[in-house]
Amino acid sequence: MAKKKKADSGKRRAKSKQKAQEKRKLRLVKSRPKQEVQIGHRPGLPHLGAPEGFRPIPPAQAMMEYAKPLMELVQSDEEGFNDATQAGMLLWNYALSLEKGHENRKMEKEILEALRGCFDLDKRDAQALFIKMIERRSYLFPADIQPKGSPFMFIRKEVRHIIRPFDYDTLDLSDDIIPPDKKDKALVDRLNKLDNQINAGVDYDEYENLFFSLKDECQARFERWLTDKGLTQDVALFSGCLPIYLDFVYGYMHDDTIALKSVPSIYLVEFFEDFLLRKMMAEPKEYVCWPPALKLFYGFLQEKGYLESPKNIVDDISKVEPYFIKVLKKQSS
Repeated sequence: MAKKKKADSGKRRAKSKQKAQEKRKLRLVKSRPKQEVQIGHRPGLPHLGAPEGFRPIPPAQAMMEYAKPLMELVQSDEEGFNDATQAGMLLWNYALSLEKGHENRKMEKEILEALRGCFDLDKRDAQALFIKMIERRSYLFPADIQPKGSPFMFIRKEVRHIIRPFDYDTLDLSDDIIPPDKKDKALVDRLNKLDNQINAGVDYDEYENLFFSLKDECQARFERWLTDKGLTQDVALFSGCLPIYLDFVYGYMHDDTIALKSVPSIYLVEFFEDFLLRKMMAEPKEYVCWPPALKLFYGFLQEKGYLESPKNIVDDISKVEPYFIKVLKKQSS
């Protein structure tokens, strides 16, 4: 289990409107500032003891789940997302106050006005939405079952999903080797430089800028490779977990020194059963895509010259994959 957080995941660079929509669906749950240190082992999400019909969830994701009815009322862009999030926070905090017996008519009036303005509602519809959202918090997060002294919450499972393993027959990619171009070679050189700094015990502050730029470049070059291989759909979905995976490998201090070339199977278990689920909010079918996505990523790294063979780590991912499916089933059904 990761013991110490090294850095905030950083702000992602501005993207197009389409990218903003992808962010909204696959929004990263940001880390705490790098100065803050977390020490000690804890169980992964599936082992936190959520009651039947509930699942554990980080607070930031809890807010996103709570605000889903508000998200449905706005445009699928960054401005709409921000409006719904701000309204959700107001309603969440007031619902929490009501649970503690603190009623505030003035605050209620201000929230109603905010709802009318954000979602273009008349007084009656705003009042109905207000009541719905106040009741929603108690329904999703009953106070009597919340874990004590934990950074996580237990949320009611609103929708039951049928989780099936990824259908590899749907991947019809070319077997032709795509030699590295100039940009690929530059990427590999920088990855090796990062690995050398990690192995030399260089402080995080000294390689932070290199690491952040590599995350964007890895994702961009991987997407290009997938397209060249013949993938025509879900390219962004397959590349979507790369920033999280790179954060896990290079942005956290583990018990052992690791790099993309050498991620022990025990860390792969940690990544899939806990880290990915905490840091990325997505639909269950999207989580299912990410073991095959990482296998493809290691194929990309081999073709571009970063490692001689991806077989060992791809085999390890394959061994972890059935367990990850069981975790998703436990979380979603």
